[in-house]
Amino acid sequence: MRGKRRPPDANADSLTALLDAFARGDLSTAAGCFSADATYREPSRTALAGREAIAAHFARFAASGVAWTFTVDEVIANGARACVVYRFTASGGDGEPRRERAGCAVVRIDERGEIAEWREYEG
Repeated sequence: MRGKRRPPDANADSLTALLDAFARGDLSTAAGCFSADATYREPSRTALAGREAIAAHFARFAASGVAWTFTVDEVIANGARACVVYRFTASGGDGEPRRERAGCAVVRIDERGEIAEWREYEG
């Protein structure tokens, strides 16, 4: 559908594919959901620009061996924009207890159905 606006349900499918990959812990597939020139922002970190940078970031995290889960509590979507309310839980490593962080991400989907922007907020 190059050059044409995708129907809203197709945008939902794109977001669902990303969230399902996160839920499975499949960060390689998750990275592939982003556009070549996407922006990915986590709180208190420098923004990542481009699918390759996002994939490298995800690969470093996966290689760290930290046990983690990503649980979606709610998705509010309107066409090419969405807000994902989630909980991210990770082990502290070296036997430390798991810690949970609640947050939301504002998401923008481009005309090709790829994730163009993911911007997280903690809270």
